Amino acid sequence: MYLDKDICKEGNPVLREKCVPVNLPLNNSDLECLKQLYQYVIISEIDDLVKQYNIRPGVGIAAPQVGINKRMFAMNCTDFLDEKQTKYTYAVINPKITSVSQEMVYLPGGEGCLSVTRDTKNLVTPRHYAIIFKAYVYDFTTEKVKFITKKLEGYPAIVFQHEYDHLDGIMFVDKLFDEKDIDALPLFTTEEQ
Repeated sequence: MYLDKDICKEGNPVLREKCVPVNLPLNNSDLECLKQLYQYVIISEIDDLVKQYNIRPGVGIAAPQVGINKRMFAMNCTDFLDEKQTKYTYAVINPKITSVSQEMVYLPGGEGCLSVTRDTKNLVTPRHYAIIFKAYVYDFTTEKVKFITKKLEGYPAIVFQHEYDHLDGIMFVDKLFDEKDIDALPLFTTEEQ
């Protein structure tokens, strides 16, 4: 599993490179990278393991964040606005966002990133409320890659867009929205109102 020492921090040029597509079938090194990205997001939601491994919790991590210039990432988040609290856990390969909503939203207090250690509190990043994406995903249960088309809304869509940006060398700090313009965007929260 990747540890904090393995994560490239803001200023590292690899975070600004456009990633190259992953060749399929996966070779051993790409599969190992994807597995470790996936392990990170799973383990980082368990408080005891976060302390044990001394890692920062995260709902997503992309290959360039560990110095690998490939179009893949892992995400693991819960849609808290869904009464079922659906989990969205994916090991994503070669994603393409094919459609976005006009509606834009932001998270109160802004987004965080495993590669950004400076405080960006009270700044926000506008994102599309809903997206449709196509991608290959790796299923660790069946050990197979499958192609999916999926619609995400709300928080899972925000997480996906954040990780997708990493694949194009874009970081959330590039999209910080001036606080004086917050009223121009609807607030997206992870709590029911």
